[in-house]
Amino acid sequence: MDSAWGWRLTAGAAAVLLVVVVIVLLGRMGIGPVLDQLASLESLVKARFWLALLVFIAAFILLSLVALPVGTLFCLTGGYLFGPWLGAGAALLGASTAALLTLLMVRRFGGRLLRRRLARSRIEPWVERIERDAEWYVALSRIIPVAPFFVVNAAAGMSKVPVWRFALASTLGLVPITLIYAAVGNGLGSLLEARDVMGPELLLEPHIGLPLLALAGLIVSSWGLKRWMERR
Repeated sequence: MDSAWGWRLTAGAAAVLLVVVVIVLLGRMGIGPVLDQLASLESLVKARFWLALLVFIAAFILLSLVALPVGTLFCLTGGYLFGPWLGAGAALLGASTAALLTLLMVRRFGGRLLRRRLARSRIEPWVERIERDAEWYVALSRIIPVAPFFVVNAAAGMSKVPVWRFALASTLGLVPITLIYAAVGNGLGSLLEARDVMGPELLLEPHIGLPLLALAGLIVSSWGLKRWMERR
């Protein structure tokens, strides 16, 4: 396993562990003030629901276009503020739109010229993979993020893959991960109703434990996917 991939795998596992540790620590230290702030934010969103939803989607698109890694944060936030289904749908719309716009912008401003200049960079193997099997590589890179979101979009822009194939594969691949993260975010609502039972036992709650388990499964699966992709 190369050092870069090992770092990503370790970071992903650490993220899941961090969520567990935070829940345990908050159970011991008290979470009242934090939950009060979250409740205030939720009340504000309810007062201007559709405006908040539009701002959420627009912010997701704009921040993704400038290559900021905001996907996970927005999926979690969407699940908490808008519920698992609408939150996941809003995050999916934002991510899919940002991915498509990135591809179109790269092609509009000289994708092939940029590809020649980056011929020996790390992005070139991704361009080749996408051209060889666009549906598989784009979709799987969404389900298990083996490369940054922006990098995959830019690589697709430098490739010859048809726009509709990229858009379809990208959207289908984003569905599972947005649902999982939105479900985790929605689980935060359980925290507002569990002030007296904060602690490790909270991980046994289905709204919290099951999404975290699914997320851990994706992280573990990433190693096998990486090896499979290297052999193709």
